[in-house]
Amino acid sequence: MPIFKLLIFDFDGTLASSLDGITACFQQTLVHYEYSSPTAAEVRRTIGLTIEESVRRLTRFECREQDIPEIVTFYRALHETVAAPRIQLFEGVREILSDVQSSRIKTALVSNKGSAGLNGLLDKFAIRNRFDLIVSADSSSCQKPAAELYERYISPMFGEIDRSETVLVGDTESDLQFARNSGIRSCWAQYGYGDVSTCDALRPDFRICKIAELRSIVQID
Repeated sequence: MPIFKLLIFDFDGTLASSLDGITACFQQTLVHYEYSSPTAAEVRRTIGLTIEESVRRLTRFECREQDIPEIVTFYRALHETVAAPRIQLFEGVREILSDVQSSRIKTALVSNKGSAGLNGLLDKFAIRNRFDLIVSADSSSCQKPAAELYERYISPMFGEIDRSETVLVGDTESDLQFARNSGIRSCWAQYGYGDVSTCDALRPDFRICKIAELRSIVQID
């Protein structure tokens, strides 16, 4: 078993149960702009994508590109009052993050959420200080699954840590593809929102059915 020195976490579907909140936020946003209200199943299939791409897919690509920035701004403005109250950490997340930090393993959080919504949730759950690096959609010029995200924002921060000592923990195709593109190991959070057949086809290095199972992979007590 390799010794890991850096864990890169996804947020939605990996650390937090967020489908209800994201669905409610998209429903109110798209109805406001006179599109059909998406179902939870439709929203689930977009989790892990950028908000921009989610808007395209949830409007069946009927939304004009020039309108997307305004819709995204509206969505993010709703996040604190509509989505955030419905979002909760998965059982065991606080404990695993604390133990990882105590073991002196470095941590990064990489999410396609906007910084305001993400930081608000990290403060709500009092886990912001568990991460050595936090990268959100609007704090970087690229998003998962682009390898550029690793090269420009993660590698410079943890340059002394080899790729073979790094593992990405995420639940969707975007997460696993990001790990593959970046040349790092992947751990698929099967309890999250990723499509089973698509994620399985990407052949993740590890699989967990609950966050506590990460202990054995990174070898912490």
